Amino acid sequence: MQPNPTPGVPRWIAPTAVSLAGVWATGVTVVGQAGGWVVEEVLTATGYEVPRAYWPLLSVIVALVAGGPAALAWMLGKRPVIRGIARSWTFAAGCAAALGLVRVVPWSFGDTSTSLLFAVVAVGLVFAVRGSTPIGSVARPRVGGVGAVAALALGLVVLLPWWWVGALGSPLDAGAALLAALALGALASRLRRVGPTRVPVGGPVAGLVLDALVVVVALTLLAGAFGTPGLQMPLLGVLPACGLMMAVTDPGRQWAGLLLVAACAYGPLGFADAEEISLLLVPGDVPEWAAIASGISAWLALAGGAVVAIVLVLRARRPAPETAVPRRPVLAASAVAAVLLASVVVWLGPGRAGFHGDRLFVVLSNQADLTSVGTGTTDLTSRRTAVYDRLVEHARRTQAPLLSALNKAGADPISFYLVNAVEVDDTPIVRALLAARDDVASVRPNPELRPIPELPGPGASSDETPTSPPANLLTIKAPEAWADGVDGRGITVGFSDSGVDASHPALRPGYRGGADSWYDPWFSTTTPRDPNGHGTHTAASAVGKVVGVAPGATWIGCANLARPLGNPAYYVGCLQFMLAPFPTGGDPLADGDPARAADVLSNSWGCPDLEGCGADTLEPAVDALRSAGIFVVAAAGNSGPKCRTITDPIGRYESVFTVGAVDDKKEIASFSSRGPVPGDSDAKPDLVAPGVDVLSAWPGGGYARLSGTSMATPQVAGVVALVWQAAPTLRGDITRTAALLRASTQRASLGSTSACGGSERNVLGAGEVDAAAAVTLARQTAAARPR
Repeated sequence: MQPNPTPGVPRWIAPTAVSLAGVWATGVTVVGQAGGWVVEEVLTATGYEVPRAYWPLLSVIVALVAGGPAALAWMLGKRPVIRGIARSWTFAAGCAAALGLVRVVPWSFGDTSTSLLFAVVAVGLVFAVRGSTPIGSVARPRVGGVGAVAALALGLVVLLPWWWVGALGSPLDAGAALLAALALGALASRLRRVGPTRVPVGGPVAGLVLDALVVVVALTLLAGAFGTPGLQMPLLGVLPACGLMMAVTDPGRQWAGLLLVAACAYGPLGFADAEEISLLLVPGDVPEWAAIASGISAWLALAGGAVVAIVLVLRARRPAPETAVPRRPVLAASAVAAVLLASVVVWLGPGRAGFHGDRLFVVLSNQADLTSVGTGTTDLTSRRTAVYDRLVEHARRTQAPLLSALNKAGADPISFYLVNAVEVDDTPIVRALLAARDDVASVRPNPELRPIPELPGPGASSDETPTSPPANLLTIKAPEAWADGVDGRGITVGFSDSGVDASHPALRPGYRGGADSWYDPWFSTTTPRDPNGHGTHTAASAVGKVVGVAPGATWIGCANLARPLGNPAYYVGCLQFMLAPFPTGGDPLADGDPARAADVLSNSWGCPDLEGCGADTLEPAVDALRSAGIFVVAAAGNSGPKCRTITDPIGRYESVFTVGAVDDKKEIASFSSRGPVPGDSDAKPDLVAPGVDVLSAWPGGGYARLSGTSMATPQVAGVVALVWQAAPTLRGDITRTAALLRASTQRASLGSTSACGGSERNVLGAGEVDAAAAVTLARQTAAARPR
């Protein structure tokens, strides 16, 4: 028995204290990092800007608080073994704090560059820790450990679920993630050697358990701080579970622990995209599938570690003198080859084969001047054609030098004309090329959601089929506006949303049909569909039978949000389609037909920074649509009741008619975003419409109730269709139509909320839309206009 280094103090005090320090470090890391992620997601969803210093500051604080008790145990402890364990955790907390500082780099820096940066810092920490020598070399029964090749095989088994569930980014992303995983493995392996190498315990089982616990705490600290914010969630699910596996590797062989941890960490680092680990994609999307992969990996790690530990313990209890597992390199190498083969089979079979990296949206400095385009004609088709021709010509001419350079760099450029912009691959080389050019105004992330095993469905409908107009239509007096056959006939409404179920009885009669009435940049489908339900609901509120404001209007559609997050390219692509529809597989710059343009656009979406949009990224697009005589209606957003929350394109723009939401008492909905918009001289929203428990169509032929400014927006688009049918001379006249809508509203109320920016108009706009009054005023205006 070892002598008690602190006479008068019970021997159990020190082990208990260091055990509590480990529990504290693990708990603080998990709660701090997971809680910080939830707080960020809630702030983002409610329209609050998250400071750039949020994540580095949070990560450093969590790491220091988590490692504080361990540091005290290291400094105050007397037993070498206790001090060795505590020092290992203290070093791990210090490394976590250093890694957390890397999170000052924004996610828009790019996956490849961010991964490489974390790898460099981790390697630097390996060298910083390298000079430390272990504490506490007190003999205990050892059970040996597996070597590097066998450890790699075990790690590849843990990685296997990610080949099925996850999806790799670009080849550069995948390679950079591998380097980051190897660097993390090297750091974890080095930290293991900082602690006690031989622990005085009663037997091999207790020794393995203690080894595992020491490693688990260190891995938890590292997992919480490594990678772009969001990746810590799956890393915390996988890495700590690999602690027992790491405990059964031979501590004398650093490559064993390095390869094991690298393989375990590569699942989240290589197969998940940090910005997709978001509550905005819950339920059924990336976060859910990442949780599934993490859970399976954790189970495999625990089961595999337990099996190997049992084998090692049984071998140690044999009377044979050796305590190490005999090396069988051929057998271990065969295991690695078998698991790699299984991984490839899974990846090419049920997995998400290929590479799915993010792209960049490059806006050129020289945007088209449409000031005088189409002003010499009263024919709306001629006007739209002139706008389209000018935009296309300008894009082709000004993009030519940039496209030449991008093609030489293998950047796979795609041209846009509604915004003079180009979409390209996101690589460090391309970023450097773009940074050196003076014809580039901005380079924005263009995130693309990685594929998942199964898309979430829209869910079942929740309401019975209505036989009369729902309450929201009665509130805005749509039935009164339908007198004399005014139902939107002859007007085409365009919807950019999650899609539209064209087979729904409420929507089937109004679909324009033909080869150029549907565009799906996500999945290249040839007929309208809606995997989400949001688009079907909004479309029917505008033009659906029974539930729509303008049931006689025709409609066309585009899927810019087939999954809950879009990007600038999808948004601009759909808006281009609305100006000049083109057949499936057609070239928007060559095959667009402005004669088939939509008249009114309903846009129940916004493009925040998370999706790649800056404040002015999409403004040239809506300005061009206005020049073409297309009335653009957009949702204010659901970030209320805070003021100045109408911040995301396109609802923030002056050329867009922005809609807020009220309830059945005509009081502003608590969620409805408010103005004023920075830099906008006009009040926002422009007006409000019913947006609480709105009844409309749902995929599969059913009906459902939803709330949001998304529900209010299409009702206003439907009113515009009624107005333009009732007064054809107003068709294409955006200024007069907008003024007419504002002048014909009915009273709405602030309820229990306050005005914003000193004015009710920044909350309610001009009031609640009144379809009957708008149609009446339109007829009077048209009759009074000189011919």
